[in-house]
Amino acid sequence: MAGQLAGKTALITGGASGIGRAAAQGFGREGARVMVADLDEAGGRTTVEKLRAASVDAEFTRTDVSRFDEVSALVEATVARFGRLDCAFNNAGIEGAVAPVQSYPEDTFRRVLDVNVVGVFHCLRAELPHMLAQGRGAIVNTASVAGLVGAGGMSAYVASKHAVLGLTKAAALENAKLGVRINAVCPGVIQTKMLDRLAQAAPGLVEGVSAVTPVGRLGTPEEIAEAVVWLCSDAASFITGHALTVDGGYVVP
Repeated sequence: MAGQLAGKTALITGGASGIGRAAAQGFGREGARVMVADLDEAGGRTTVEKLRAASVDAEFTRTDVSRFDEVSALVEATVARFGRLDCAFNNAGIEGAVAPVQSYPEDTFRRVLDVNVVGVFHCLRAELPHMLAQGRGAIVNTASVAGLVGAGGMSAYVASKHAVLGLTKAAALENAKLGVRINAVCPGVIQTKMLDRLAQAAPGLVEGVSAVTPVGRLGTPEEIAEAVVWLCSDAASFITGHALTVDGGYVVP
């Protein structure tokens, strides 16, 4: 299959739905072979079915990114199946609870950081040795506009996404001269299952965000996926350590 990523292998965590699924399809469209990972086995396998229906070489591996042994096994399975690892989209994440800091459940806070921050660390730790051995690679971590500004009631999520940006910058500096580029994407409010859950916990959220987003609407998973695929392509060869905001202008005011 022709495309700007033809012959390359892409790994996507959180690929069972939403932004992850859209990114998997975007990588496949550009000619990449795709490994999809998620805790949601049914959703992940559905993503792979959609990819194969479009003639994309794809596999699924159930993975809990908060466990390094599972992430390591995922990366090894990717390399064993496809021969190499060129692009990684470390996208798996959870939103946690909606509550003020003083009553935020500690176990939920820790789980959000385990998935959103430690999970990205685990992915980087497992992916980088393979890319460094090849002398090249591109990684994108999912942060959020919540990594750039605050959001009341979502302390764990906001803290985790700020941390993802810090981790991205540190890793990018460490590997800049070694051929591996590491960036982050900062989605605004996107039409996903996560948003649906947040909307149930915070009535009026969607309407309120739409009203203050300069373009006047929510984003789509496909719009984030396009940015991720571009960051992993040679078209972005001089970009590393960057947080690409895709938010319809939400953080501009």
